[in-house]
Amino acid sequence: MSQHVVSFHPRTERRLSAARRVHDLLRSAIIRGELRAGVLPGEAELMISFSASRQVVRDALDLLRREGLVRRLQGTGTLVTSTRVRHDFNFLHGPEQGRVEHRLLGVSREVAPPQVARELELPAGEECGIIEMLSLLEDEPFYTSTTYVPTTFLALAEGLGPHDEWFAIYERTGIELGSTRHAIEASVADPFTAALLDVEEGHPVLLFERVVRDLGGTPLEYAFTQVRGDRLTLQQTLSRRSPDGSWHPE
Repeated sequence: MSQHVVSFHPRTERRLSAARRVHDLLRSAIIRGELRAGVLPGEAELMISFSASRQVVRDALDLLRREGLVRRLQGTGTLVTSTRVRHDFNFLHGPEQGRVEHRLLGVSREVAPPQVARELELPAGEECGIIEMLSLLEDEPFYTSTTYVPTTFLALAEGLGPHDEWFAIYERTGIELGSTRHAIEASVADPFTAALLDVEEGHPVLLFERVVRDLGGTPLEYAFTQVRGDRLTLQQTLSRRSPDGSWHPE
């Protein structure tokens, strides 16, 4: 089997490796909110902070610019422009309220496709409700979602305010949420999704597939959400112990 190996001059490899490390640390500080929107420290200060050469710092800043996390403003310096969200994935919740605005794209009903009927535990041939929505983060497209629900829950969409947290609308009707099964994978935007999210076709997106159940185990929704990959960071706290409390070393 042939292997594709990229070869650099040793000096170039050391510079690029150092730039990647500086980029990773600056990127983390930006996303954590430690470096909020505003001017980054100057190159000289960054060189001292990271014990790095000027070229390494410039390479790291260039990587951040390519991601859209910073931009260079002539006469001012390098500005943090990130509008990313850090999303704790340890419990069920929507994005930070106040920063996100929901726009309803459509509410309809149709005979549930077999997969939807199976996930929602509906009899074959029964109708389901379909709620389609676009959500914006600070006035820019953030994610689009398609949510399948039993038809009795279609009224939920009517009660969704532009800044409401989606899952809270269940609780307002007296439904106590139980478990949620999530699958997350990398994908790319198709032409329609790209138009909604205001990105180029093929832009990286995170695809969330979820089934939400109430406390008694009855399925409430089956949903697909496509999030702009450049606007979301998932954060999770993990334990080495399994749910039964046992520990599994290597």
